[in-house]
Amino acid sequence: MSDSPDKLERDVEASRGRLDRTLADLQARLNRPGIPRDFTDLRRSGRAANETIERIAAEVRINPVPALLIAAGFGLIVYEAFRTAAERRRLAVVHPGTAMAPTDRHLAENHPDRMHERLDDALEESFPGSDPVSVRITK
Repeated sequence: MSDSPDKLERDVEASRGRLDRTLADLQARLNRPGIPRDFTDLRRSGRAANETIERIAAEVRINPVPALLIAAGFGLIVYEAFRTAAERRRLAVVHPGTAMAPTDRHLAENHPDRMHERLDDALEESFPGSDPVSVRITK
């Protein structure tokens, strides 16, 4: 704490110098020719978007049928997306009392007793008995 007043004054002057350089750098960045041009381009693009919307609205007033057909098509796409999502949610619901989602085990063709019969049919279809190089797999 025994810093001399001269050293403290030098530190303050050095800090002021760094602060002046930082402010000058920031000012140089903000005064570039690109920033006003960017704001002008942004304003121009906003005007262009507004003009485009007005032009589309005028076309819809002149020819409402194509606009209605486009809107109907878009509506059907949105409807189908919501319907499909609802169907997926419905199928993903877990039945009460079970820890698994519903399966197709209740179907007759998926009964365990018919599994061997179906495997034999599939094997016969893959390797027909009339084939001279027939392979017979037994249980």
